[in-house]
Amino acid sequence: MRQLLTSLVSHGKIVTTEAQAKALKRQIERLISRSKDLGLVTRRKILALFPQKTVSRKFLDQIVPQFTSRVGGYVRVIKLPHRRGDHAPLARVEFVEEIKPPTSLPEKKSSAKGKISLKAKPSAVPKPKSVKKPAKKGIKRVKTTKTK
Repeated sequence: MRQLLTSLVSHGKIVTTEAQAKALKRQIERLISRSKDLGLVTRRKILALFPQKTVSRKFLDQIVPQFTSRVGGYVRVIKLPHRRGDHAPLARVEFVEEIKPPTSLPEKKSSAKGKISLKAKPSAVPKPKSVKKPAKKGIKRVKTTKTK
């Protein structure tokens, strides 16, 4: 279930069986509802739940703040046709709202006085000449035959 949660948070929507989709919906709804206060205990639980830091950071910085005004119903389950191989009922799990990227802070404009420009071309550094190593003389091995 952790991998389904991780995939849903990182991709925004996933396709799985209906039974797993219902269980996933229940878990992600509880997780978002409990994470709205963003306390230390909540952050630690989320960091322990998601195996990747980038996914937990995305969950805490993008998903939870976006759903703070909602009371519930953060995820929808859409039924899909049955899977071809084993005829299992499929469903797509996705967030109700499209997850928006975090708003970036405006970059500070700095003066060019007293600073080194990174756009300047570096001076040409000569490459060291390669030194050829003398070839090792191979030892010839002579096959010996065993006598019976």
